[in-house]
Amino acid sequence: MDESSRLHDLYDHQILDSNPEKIFDELTYLASLICGTPISLFSLLDKDRQWFKSVYGIELKETPRADGFCHYLLHGATSLFEINDASNDPRFKDSPLVEGFPYISYYAGAPIKSASGNILGALCVIDQKPNSLNDHQKKALQILAGKATNYLKTRKALIDQQKNIELNASRLKQILDNTPGVIFQFRIQDDINLSFDFISRGIEDIHPNLSDKKMKEQPRSFLQYIHPEDVMGFRQSMRKSASSLRPYKYNFRILSSNGKTKWYKVRATPQHIDQKTVGWFGTLMDVSGIMEYETILEQITFDISHVIRKPLTTLLALNSNLRNHDELNETDLREYSDMINIVIKELDVFTRKIDQFYQLKVADHQDRM
Repeated sequence: MDESSRLHDLYDHQILDSNPEKIFDELTYLASLICGTPISLFSLLDKDRQWFKSVYGIELKETPRADGFCHYLLHGATSLFEINDASNDPRFKDSPLVEGFPYISYYAGAPIKSASGNILGALCVIDQKPNSLNDHQKKALQILAGKATNYLKTRKALIDQQKNIELNASRLKQILDNTPGVIFQFRIQDDINLSFDFISRGIEDIHPNLSDKKMKEQPRSFLQYIHPEDVMGFRQSMRKSASSLRPYKYNFRILSSNGKTKWYKVRATPQHIDQKTVGWFGTLMDVSGIMEYETILEQITFDISHVIRKPLTTLLALNSNLRNHDELNETDLREYSDMINIVIKELDVFTRKIDQFYQLKVADHQDRM
């Protein structure tokens, strides 16, 4: 057997020096009970030691690998290795485990294998006097070793699955942390207790004093950075959405460290996690540019409404006069034409000013992005 491959396989199971597990303790107990021996061990063979995942009938954590019996199973030639009297066996009679504690005389072990076929250790029974197992006991010990092998496979599959989950979670967090804006998940219990399950690192871009760590430790601290005029509306709109479980949208301002304000839009979907808890899944985006454009459009609309009223009124008056005159001489027509040209020029100047104002605003916005 390739020892390097075997050890890599063993370490990949992440079982060495792990805490006791009930399933393995039950297997060693059953092995000792069925085989009628006072001691049973679940042994795993490391590079220089044999470490015991479970022991029954003795207080022992590990022994040097060279002094033990289980490494004789590594060649894979037998499904059961049995020594009836170690004190008379030239391979073991000088072993410290035979001459001293735990004074092994009888040993029987069945191999524990990995999914790839490597022998990782053994389920063994030990007696301090010569002994032998009947065929039924040998078969039972092999079956129990097979159960241990199957559980090891399941245990490793669960560990691998957890690794994949953690890896995917880490990758997802990296993606979310590099996504513009803030992505969050938080919960409110009894309308009082607030906690964040997740918040992306985009929160650091909102204010230098904010971080994902701080938000998890002090979730309510976010409120102190909201513009005072928006805090009450922010909280009231959240309560309303939580009670109705309708999608939540709200625009509010954040006070920056230099005293300026930025507009943010929060979008979230609330849902009941249990009877007392509402979970929120949403995003927080900087919409200052959008709000600025809306302000510009409102100003343009006002200017158009206010300034264009005069030339339009003049045109309407001229049109009324023209309709009320049955006959107009050349002088009258020239006078009306001159007046219409004046109004057209006023409109042209006004529209040009609006266009220049808009272009300046666009250029200024692009320079600040």
